[in-house]
Amino acid sequence: MNVLTVSRQYGAGGGETARRLAEALGWELLDRELLHRAAALEEVPDSELERLDEKALSMTDRLRLHPPHQRYMHGLTEAARQAAARGNVVLVGRGTRQLLGDMPNVCHLRLVAPLDWRVQRMALLEGRSMEQARKRCLEVDRGRDRFTRYFFGAEALQSEQYDLTANTDRVPLDDVVALVSQWVRPEEEREKPNETRSRVLTLSRQFGAGDIGFALTLGLRLSLRVIDRELLEYEATRLGVGEAELERVDERPPSMWQRLRPDSLHHRYVETMGHLMHEMAERGKVLLVGRGGNCFLRQRAEAFHVRLVSEMEVRVRRVMEHRWLREEPARRLIAENDARRQRFLASCFGVDWSDPLEYHLTVNSGRLAAEAVDLVAAAATRHWRRTEVAPVVPEV
Repeated sequence: MNVLTVSRQYGAGGGETARRLAEALGWELLDRELLHRAAALEEVPDSELERLDEKALSMTDRLRLHPPHQRYMHGLTEAARQAAARGNVVLVGRGTRQLLGDMPNVCHLRLVAPLDWRVQRMALLEGRSMEQARKRCLEVDRGRDRFTRYFFGAEALQSEQYDLTANTDRVPLDDVVALVSQWVRPEEEREKPNETRSRVLTLSRQFGAGDIGFALTLGLRLSLRVIDRELLEYEATRLGVGEAELERVDERPPSMWQRLRPDSLHHRYVETMGHLMHEMAERGKVLLVGRGGNCFLRQRAEAFHVRLVSEMEVRVRRVMEHRWLREEPARRLIAENDARRQRFLASCFGVDWSDPLEYHLTVNSGRLAAEAVDLVAAAATRHWRRTEVAPVVPEV
């Protein structure tokens, strides 16, 4: 791969990351310069396209006989595709991920971060007050969101559109630059995980997003014990119920009756599952699959949280192969499982299961294939190395 697109929320570090990646890789960087090239291609003043840059169209512009956005988008598309054809380039924002479509040898990176974190960062970097920085973040977010939805549709904001989505509140920019540089130019020798006990990884996944052996392969790479179905077995033993009975509430939202009964099996399931996950995290060297592990262990510094996503067509194909289903039943099964897991986390933890801010990394295992394991392993290793607590030396 020799082309990288960087999409970003305002203040999440996209501009800095793109610049550092271009320097590390020795590639060309096209940020605002992409707009100048688009203007040159369309033979219009830079100022005309500047007015439209990453903004939705005004009603006045929409009603014009020759709306200016046509030249804006045509120029951007041509400039982006010409740059990608030459290769060795980092393209920043302006819908370049969507403009390049599925061109080969292109990696798509997206950076996100919580609003409060971005506000604090931009107040510091730009010398603004917190109130001014918040206003600026919200203003740019709103403009970029409307721009993206207007030209590319709401699906362009989904994590499945990107190879990798990094939450820079949890993953430092240094790590993002190092990971992406190694991903684009893989080195022969992989980083080895540290041998400390405090290594915990939680893996959330869309139904059909991960290869059937993904968790086991990742666990083997990082020397972690993989816990998936075993959680139900342990929990059934503690609660004194059959595993089949417990499966009826596993990763499922509570019914109205269960919500009203604090002693219901669902409430006991959630409470016991939390205790089990914390106990396993205390022992360390564990990979916990699903069941809200990222929520239960949110406050544990050593826990690294990953979500696997993939385009729908890839997921349908995998489910058809592994479940021996036709296409329509496979699509229904995916929709049912996704909706159930979404409602489970929303009802139990009040979070959006699909929100990349709930994880350190959101990885597109369909686009990355075997490289997804390498990327997650490298990122987790860096995280554990950074969060490792120095041993206490007894006084003599």
